[in-house]
Amino acid sequence: MKAIITVVEKISSEAHIDIPDGLAESGIKQHVIDHYNSGEMLALLNIFHVDFESISVHIGKKKQFTWQPGKPWSPKRPYYFCKLGRFTLTLLTDTEQNLTRTEVYFGHHRQLIYTSEKDISKELAIVELQNFLSGLTVELQTLGHIEFSENEV
Repeated sequence: MKAIITVVEKISSEAHIDIPDGLAESGIKQHVIDHYNSGEMLALLNIFHVDFESISVHIGKKKQFTWQPGKPWSPKRPYYFCKLGRFTLTLLTDTEQNLTRTEVYFGHHRQLIYTSEKDISKELAIVELQNFLSGLTVELQTLGHIEFSENEV
C-alpha cells in the first residue's frame, strides 16, 4: 500500500540589508520593495522560522487526470485542457517562442484564478500547476475553519 503525505509549512525568511541614511518611512519601504523585486534579496534570505500548517495523508493511488488535446491556434501552438469538477485547466505551448502558458478557471462562468507564462517545459509547467492547486487546497481547508461571532457582524 502506498500513502501520499502532504505537509504544509509556513516559512518565514529574514534578510539583513543596508538602508541608506536619511530616508523617510515611505522611502525605506520603497527601498526594501525595490531590493526584493530586483532579486538581490533572494541570496540574502535565510529561513528564520517555520510554522506547521497542516498534514494530510492520501492512501492509495494518486488521482490521475488526462490532458485532452484542444483545437490549436496554429500548428506551432499545441493546446490542451483538462476538467476537474468545477475547475478547467489549460496548457498552451508555443514552440516558436519556447513559452508554456497554464491557466486555471473556476465555475460555470470560467473565472480565471491562475495564469502563468514562462520559458519552461510542458512537464515543469504541469508541476507548477500541481503546486498551485495543492496550495489552493490547503488555503480552502483553512477557510473552512473560520468562525464568525454573531456579536461581530
